Amino acid sequence: MTAREDCPGCGGTGQVSYFKGVSRFLLSCEECPECAGLGIRLVPAAAENPGETGKGPPKTRSKKKPTEKRS
Repeated sequence: MTAREDCPGCGGTGQVSYFKGVSRFLLSCEECPECAGLGIRLVPAAAENPGETGKGPPKTRSKKKPTEKRS
């Protein structure tokens, strides 16, 4: 399962604006290169909340010492 969050590059608008030209009066807009113009990023939910998936950390088996058999 994935979670959605606003793109940090464009703030969720999908476009980035910058001034260009010598006088810097010309404002140019392009699609955001980080989110390809969508305005959102898909983030794996397990990366944000590892305990939320219902799977905890991997279980380890404890090593038991072999018991001596007495006759």
